[in-house]
Formats: sequence, structure tokens, C-alpha cells
Amino acid sequence: MGRKNLFKVGVMKTYDIRTGLNDEQKKSIALSIFLDVSYAFEKMQSNWLFRHATNSGYSAEDLVSNLVGFYRAVYPNKRVISLCQPVSKSIALEIWDTFGEVGSNKNYSTVPYLYPIPPSKGGPMSSRLPDELNTIKAAIAGDLFREIK
Repeated sequence: MGRKNLFKVGVMKTYDIRTGLNDEQKKSIALSIFLDVSYAFEKMQSNWLFRHATNSGYSAEDLVSNLVGFYRAVYPNKRVISLCQPVSKSIALEIWDTFGEVGSNKNYSTVPYLYPIPPSKGGPMSSRLPDELNTIKAAIAGDLFREIK
């Protein structure tokens, strides 16, 4: 993240990862590290230094879209976006007009918000991602990997 090269901010972490891992372990560790960095970045964006510049930290779609992007990278041949059943631009704008910008709707998890269609006073509800986007379980730091502080 940066602004016209005046300053640059971001999140940088270092991890120690065991060698000789199978594909399942690699994906599990990759997801864990990806989520760790994603949460750290959202926390940084929510910091008081950036609140006046952006309302982006933990926006309703941030962590969910990061997770969708992770699955797209790991499984490039899967039709990940269509699994999420995106709505048309006109419905998306109607939802925006009814519930406000996504930055004003905070989501501190990878559990998506589903907005009613057509938009109503009921508001968004937490839901689950499609099962195909829950196949990798994040590893717990320990024997397979650890963050180096």
C-alpha cells in the first residue's frame, strides 16, 4: 500500500517451514500464513493513523475476497467465482445504496455476509462459503511451520 511514492506501508513477516511436506500440508500451511498476513494487514489498515484516509480495514468483503483469491491461486482450473454466485452490477449498486459502502460494514472473519435480494430492512446475514472453498484447513503453527519474530 502506498501513495505516490511519498510513503509505503505494509505487513512483512518471516516464517520457518519444514521441508519434505506433502501437497496437503503445503496448502494447509500456505492458507495459515495467507490468513495470518491478511489479518495483520487489515489490523494495520484499521490503525488510527489510517482511519482518516480510508475506511477499508476489515471491510465486509476484505477477508472473504482474500480467501476466494487464495483458492483461485491454488486451484486455477476451478471456477471459483461462479461458485460464489455473484450478482449483477445493478443489484450490487442497489445493495450499496441500501446498506452503505462496504467499508462501513465491518467483518472480522472469513465468513461472508449475504445481503437480501432485493435489499430490505433486514440487513446482511452471516453465511458459509461454498463447500469447495472450505476444503483446505489452515495449519496451526508448530512442528510444520512457525513465524520468526
